[in-house]
Parts: sequence; C-alpha cells; structure tokens
Amino acid sequence: MFPSQGTPAREQYPHVVVDRAGVEWTVREVATPQQWAKGATCLVLNSRECVRRLWHYPSHWRTLDADTLLRVDTAD
Repeated sequence: MFPSQGTPAREQYPHVVVDRAGVEWTVREVATPQQWAKGATCLVLNSRECVRRLWHYPSHWRTLDADTLLRVDTAD
C-alpha cells in the first residue's frame, strides 16, 4: 500500500463490507511506521465519500459485521 516505505498491504484483496445504508466500505490493515502514528498498524476504511483511520480495533476485525466494524474506535 505504501511502496515508498516498503510496507505493502498484508492481503491481496481488501476486506469489503456494506453498511445498513447500502454504503460499501473497503477495509485494509496498514503498517504505520511514521512518528506521528498512534500504533504500529491501523485500519483504513474508505467509502466513496469518507475515509476513516482506526487505531484501536480487535484482532478479529475481519469477522465483524459492517455495523459493528464501523462503530469500533468511535471515541478516538
């Protein structure tokens, strides 16, 4: 995902979920080696109209339904 930093995406295909409103979200776990990062990795969720970065998420995030996944880390 960030070839210049030598950190390709861990998975060949992104995880895709659809929320209750029918919005499709692409979800990827990304390495974050930058000094400003809040952790070693984050989840990047993007739809046609929004991009979110989640710093705190469960290791089983791929098994969560769309609504649960989109509610993770909302306090941050």
